[in-house]
Amino acid sequence: MNSMFIVISMAQLAPPEAPQMIGLDWGTSSLRAFLIGNGGEILAERNGPDGIMAVGADSTDPRGDFSRIAQSSIGDWLAEFGQLPVLASGMIGSTQGIAEAGYLELPTDLGDLGKHLTTVELDTVDLHIVPGLQKTASETDAPDVIRGEETQLLGLLTPELTEQRTVVLPGTHTKWVTCEGTRVTDFSTSMSGEIFGLLSTSSILARLAEPTDDFHHEAFDWGVQVGSDDPAALTSSLFSARTWALDGRLLADEVNDYLSGMLIGSEVASQLTSNTESTAPVIICGSTSLTQRYSRALNRLGRETVVADPRAAATGLFRIAEHSGLVPIKENAHA
Repeated sequence: MNSMFIVISMAQLAPPEAPQMIGLDWGTSSLRAFLIGNGGEILAERNGPDGIMAVGADSTDPRGDFSRIAQSSIGDWLAEFGQLPVLASGMIGSTQGIAEAGYLELPTDLGDLGKHLTTVELDTVDLHIVPGLQKTASETDAPDVIRGEETQLLGLLTPELTEQRTVVLPGTHTKWVTCEGTRVTDFSTSMSGEIFGLLSTSSILARLAEPTDDFHHEAFDWGVQVGSDDPAALTSSLFSARTWALDGRLLADEVNDYLSGMLIGSEVASQLTSNTESTAPVIICGSTSLTQRYSRALNRLGRETVVADPRAAATGLFRIAEHSGLVPIKENAHA
C-alpha cells in the first residue's frame, strides 16, 4: 500500500522541549497527523490522502491495512521519540474504520470525551480513539451524529464561554452546533457541501459552468440573496444557475459561485431561523475558502462572525489526552 504525506509545517525541537503525543485527525478521505509538545504546541504537521476509504470494504485484513497506514504516517516519529501516546479522532472510529468508538449522548460536556476512549492494538503502537456525539430522535427531530468535529469543538471552546454560542464547522457535511462553554446541547447537519459537489460536477447545471480557482464574490452574494430569500424554494431556485447562464447574465466561471451562494444562503437562513436565542457572534472553524463563504453569508444576513483556528483539532486532541491521563495535565507537565 502506497502512502504519500506532505509535511506542511515543522518547528525546531529545542531542549528541554520534547514531544508529548501524536494526534491523528483521521477522516473519510484524508489523514492529518500532529506531533504535539507540552501545552499542546504543534511541533510538526502532516497531511495525507489516506483517509479510511483508502482501505476498501473488500480488505481481508483491515486492521493490518490501517496499521500500515499509521506506520507510514507516524512511524518515523515513533522511532525518533519513542512510544508516544497516539490519539485519533474522526471516521477511524466509525463502523467503516478500524473499530467503532461509540457516541456520547446529548447534552454532554466535551471534557468527558477522554473518559470514553476506545483502544486498538496496532502492530507497533496502541491507538486510542475518541468517541463521537449522538443526538437521539424526538417527535420533531431526526437522529444525528458527529464524529471528528467534537474534537475540533473542544479545541476552540473553553468552559468560561458560558453564553450560548453557535459554532459552524463547514465541510462536506456542515455541522451547526449549539454550545454553552464546552457543553454541547444541540447540533444539526447540512449536506450543502456534498450537494454542491454533485450539482457542480454531475448535473445539468455543470454543463454551462467553467471551474475556476477565483472567487467571484458578486455572483456568490447574488446566490446568497436568492437562496436566503426563500429557502423552501431552493430546489426551484437552483435551476436559475442554468437559465441565467443561458441568458448571459452569469458567466461560465461565475456559475459555481452563484450555485454555492444559493446553497449556503438557504442553509444559513434556515439555521438562523431555528437558532434565534443568542445574538453572540457565530464561531466558524473550517478551511479558508469555506470559512470565507460562510462568514460572508452570515454577515450579509446580519450576524457577526468569529473565525477560529482551523487547526483546533490538534488542540482538542491534546486536551482529551490530558483529561484521559495519556499526557500530564499542563500545570504538572514539568513537575
